[in-house]
Amino acid sequence: MIRGFLRALQFLTIIRVSKDIEMTEKQLAGSMAYFPLVGLVVGLILAGVWYAADTVLPSSVADVMVIITLVVVAGSLHLDGLADTVDGLAGGKDPERILSIMRDSQIGSFAVVALILAILLKVIALIEVPVDMKYRTLLVMPVLGRWSTVQLASCFRYARSGHGVAQAFTQFAGKQEFLVSSLITATIVIGFFLWHGVLIVAIIGGFTMLFGLFFKRRIGGVTGDIMGAACELVEVITLLLLCALFA
Repeated sequence: MIRGFLRALQFLTIIRVSKDIEMTEKQLAGSMAYFPLVGLVVGLILAGVWYAADTVLPSSVADVMVIITLVVVAGSLHLDGLADTVDGLAGGKDPERILSIMRDSQIGSFAVVALILAILLKVIALIEVPVDMKYRTLLVMPVLGRWSTVQLASCFRYARSGHGVAQAFTQFAGKQEFLVSSLITATIVIGFFLWHGVLIVAIIGGFTMLFGLFFKRRIGGVTGDIMGAACELVEVITLLLLCALFA
């Protein structure tokens, strides 16, 4: 369990646990069970940053600092996925073209707009979350985002014919990883928000499934970029849900 968590932590964040940690494709896929726990670690970092910044800066500035920290800690991993996914959908008419554009390292205008809107929505929504809900919000948001990637990897096939990092996830991550990650996620979210947490988990789970079904129909499955895009969108939706429920 500890090894799996450390692999997940090293893969999903800029935190370097050890240069010697073994990370085969099967082991990396198995570590997906602990992706929500990594999200909780990220959330604790965000909560710490907000607490420190809020003591010396206006609350709205502290909220911006939190979103900047989220981007940095994640190494822009999921934002890159969102950008590539949007570019692919905007520029491709068939699955082959969409996948080709998504693999291109260049970023298009649609991707830029998507990134700006996603970050802007996160900042504004976080500002609107009541202060007494702020810590809980910062803890569950990254948990749900990373849980969505496990759901996609466990429930959908890899869309590309060639090799990719996400291929290992879709090939080796299965029911066990999904069930463990779901149990961890539900425990955290429901523990913090009680029956509201049940609603939040249900909505996020439903959105992620619909998101995966859309890409299954569009390109035949999912990719690492699509998983990253799901994480970003789920974080946005989580903040919007909490605003709707409590603001």
